[in-house]
Amino acid sequence: MTRIAPGSEELQGFYRARSGWRSRGEERMRFRAAARLARVAPDAAVLDIGCRDGGLQAYLPPGIRYQGMDISPEFAAPAIVIQDISAGIPFPDASFDHVFCIEVLEHVPNPFGALTEIHRVLRPGGVLALSVPNPYHAKELIWNLLRIPDRQGHIYGWTRQNMTKLGEMNGFRLDGVAGTYLHPPIPMFALLARSIIYRFVKV
Repeated sequence: MTRIAPGSEELQGFYRARSGWRSRGEERMRFRAAARLARVAPDAAVLDIGCRDGGLQAYLPPGIRYQGMDISPEFAAPAIVIQDISAGIPFPDASFDHVFCIEVLEHVPNPFGALTEIHRVLRPGGVLALSVPNPYHAKELIWNLLRIPDRQGHIYGWTRQNMTKLGEMNGFRLDGVAGTYLHPPIPMFALLARSIIYRFVKV
């Protein structure tokens, strides 16, 4: 097995090869739920980490100042910078009111470092809306029971307790939790949802 280092061309290549993997229905459910939980003000400065083509913007107020960030060069655009979160966030301290990190943290080799950087670029009282797969979802349990190898680049699994502690260690307070969807994409509360969204406030 080849060792893939954080911030390497190999890691970028892994996600480039999977950049076309998507379900529009699932994306809509995630974006809608995350935007609702985040409660973004119309004039807010927003950073969207792992933004792909910036689809989240359609669910945010029209007056926001949007900045996307993704690892895959295919998504480069005037409002989207290509950067691996493992290499840091290329913006000054206290630049954003909101940060979205949708289905990203489970892929990141150093999640503590990623949250440290997110905390740095958020303004005091700023909000992080973060979603990760639910480790207790039926699909995850079945894959684990049958020992099906991961094909999605997941490195970590996050329970609510783990996520709360990780946030606290990085200067965040958990302020809300929501679910995303079932399969097929039907809105669902957190206990049974495929993914869990956490709203953190910078303290």
